[in-house]
Amino acid sequence: MLLGIALFLIWLVLLLRFPKIMLPFSGVLAALALLLAAALGLRQWYTGGLIDQLDISIDYQPDSCDFGKPLRVLVVNQGERAVNQISWQLMATEPDYNTNLLDISVSDATYQTDQAIAPGQQWQGCYAVPRLRSGARAPDLEYRMDRIRADFQ
Repeated sequence: MLLGIALFLIWLVLLLRFPKIMLPFSGVLAALALLLAAALGLRQWYTGGLIDQLDISIDYQPDSCDFGKPLRVLVVNQGERAVNQISWQLMATEPDYNTNLLDISVSDATYQTDQAIAPGQQWQGCYAVPRLRSGARAPDLEYRMDRIRADFQ
């Protein structure tokens, strides 16, 4: 933050001292910054659209998974591009509530897939449930993904 303030003050002094040189230079920098922001925004919008084409479900199913890993994650790639890796943070809530009942740090809630998913294909994996807050029972909760990130080919 101090570096930003120092750079702004230096720019302001140079603008006042050398306006003929700094005005065009400032215009070019502003145009480049706007172009970069637009490109990043378009990329984020495009990736969000691709993520929306992934059908993701998380269910508590201890019978269909290995012991100690009762969360079954099913991802169906309904898009036209292959997904190399998907990472997400897990949320566990009571039905009709929004409070996350996982008693975890940020690193404990991050999960990811271990293989690529081709278009029209599905992937299934089982994961362990992180620590829950006191009084919460894993079978009674609804699970969902939050902060989904995906790398597409």
